[in-house]
Amino acid sequence: MYIIWFLHRVPSGKGSDFTDLVREAIEVFVRHGAIGGSVFEVADPQAKYGCGAIPDAVEVRPDESLYVELNYFHDRADFDRVMPLVDADPELERLYGQLVAMTDIGRIVRGEFASLYHVMNSGEFRDYLTASRSA
Repeated sequence: MYIIWFLHRVPSGKGSDFTDLVREAIEVFVRHGAIGGSVFEVADPQAKYGCGAIPDAVEVRPDESLYVELNYFHDRADFDRVMPLVDADPELERLYGQLVAMTDIGRIVRGEFASLYHVMNSGEFRDYLTASRSA
């Protein structure tokens, strides 16, 4: 699997607008062949288990909330095939303009990751996905 990872710092009070916007953007990715996408709100950024805290690694202003966005592709070749289609889609251009107006685009952190392995409880994960779709 190949993943694009974004760390978004979103102004407080804009969370719902932001997640709606990203859901639309993920739908553009999927329409052009991406596997899918996820958005997570950072629920607890504090240090635990001997690990550092997110606010120690990334500047988070008091008036911001953190969100992580993941976009999934089968592999790098799939990513390379899908992204030109996504980038040329006028709907994504419109959504990008809204994102720029909503956030400080230069403070979004982005990375691309290739999976090495997955360890999953397949039944539990399938049940989770089924339950979240019906919710």
